[in-house]
Amino acid sequence: MSIFSIEQLPLIKLHGTPMQMGQQFGEQSRDEIQRLLQIRLNSALKHAAARGRSYDEVTALALAHQCAQAVNDFDPTIQQELVGIANGANISLAQLFIVQGLTDFRDYLSWGDLPDGYGCTSFILPRDRTANKSLTLAQNWDLLTSNMPFVCLVKRQPNQGPSTISLTITGGLSMIGMNSEGVAIGTNNIKTTDSQPGVHYLHLIHKALSCSSAKEAAATIQSAKRCGAHYYLIGDSSGDYYGLECSATTSDLLPATKGFISHCNHPLSPKINMLNAEDMGESTQHRQQRINHLLDQSNLSTDDIKSILSDHNGDHLAICRHDVGEGISTNGCIIMEPENGTLHACRMSAHEGFWNTYAVS
Repeated sequence: MSIFSIEQLPLIKLHGTPMQMGQQFGEQSRDEIQRLLQIRLNSALKHAAARGRSYDEVTALALAHQCAQAVNDFDPTIQQELVGIANGANISLAQLFIVQGLTDFRDYLSWGDLPDGYGCTSFILPRDRTANKSLTLAQNWDLLTSNMPFVCLVKRQPNQGPSTISLTITGGLSMIGMNSEGVAIGTNNIKTTDSQPGVHYLHLIHKALSCSSAKEAAATIQSAKRCGAHYYLIGDSSGDYYGLECSATTSDLLPATKGFISHCNHPLSPKINMLNAEDMGESTQHRQQRINHLLDQSNLSTDDIKSILSDHNGDHLAICRHDVGEGISTNGCIIMEPENGTLHACRMSAHEGFWNTYAVS
C-alpha cells in the first residue's frame, strides 16, 4: 500500500511480537522508508555543513551506529522491533536511527541553528479548561515539508503490553500518541549543546507508551541516556499531566502557567536554558506569545482547539505554518483526550487536513 496520498492520513496496523510488528512495518513500507532515509540523511549533512562541520556519508553512518548501539541497553524489546523494521526495509540499524531520529541526529552532528520555527506548538489543557471537562493534549507537528508524504498513523497491538496508536513517520516508532492504559504523550524539539551518543526521542516515546501512568512515563524519559534535547507533554486517564523539558543530560518539569502548559521551540526552564544552543527566533517567540493568549480562556471544545491549531496570526511566523521558502510546514495535527481514550488526528494543517477520530482501547 502506498502512503503518498497527502489528503488522507493512512492507518497502518501491526500485531504480534515486537520483531513481527517491525518486520510487517518494514516490508510493507520498504520503498517509502528508503526514500525518507535519503531525505533525512541529506538534511542532516546539509545542516552540519552549514555550521562548518562536513561529514561524508560513511562517517555520518558511523556516528549513527554509535547512537544505535545504546538502544539495546535502554530496552531490548524496542531493539527487537527496530531490527524487524530494518530487516523488512533492507536497511541497517544505523540508517534506521537517522530515519526515525532526525532532529537528535542533527543535534549530534552539529547543534547549530535550524530554520526559524522548525518544530511544533504544543499545549496541555487540564479539565477545568475544556468544554468536556477532560484533560486534553494537543499540538501541531511542524517539520520539513518534504517529510509530509511519509506522515502516517500506526496502530500497534502487541502480544504483551498495551496497544498504542500514534502519529509518526513511515518506518517510525511511536511519536505522538496514546496507549490502551490511558497514557498520552507528544513532543517538540528544542536545541541544547550537550548532545551525546544515546537513545533518541522516538525510543523514549515508544518506551513511555508501554507505561501505565503519566508519572511512570515521565520517570522513564528522565532516567534514560538521551541523545538530544526535547520537550514532552504527558498525561493519563486519571487527569494527571506533566510538561517535561529535557536536554541530553538534564531535565526539568514545567509548572502550569495561567492554568495550562504551552511550549514551542525554546527552553522555558532556566536550568535547560543554560544549555540552549540558539536564540528563540521570531517564529518561536511569536508562537509562544500567541498560544498563551489563545489558551487564556475556559470551556475550549475540540473545534475550538482545531481553530487554535489553525491560527494564522503573524503570517509566516504563525502557529499554523505553511512552506513559504523555509521548507517548513505543519505536517500533521493531533488532539488527545486520555480520560476518554479519544484521539483526533490529521495530516497537513488543521484547517486543510481530513480529521479522523479514533477510540484507543
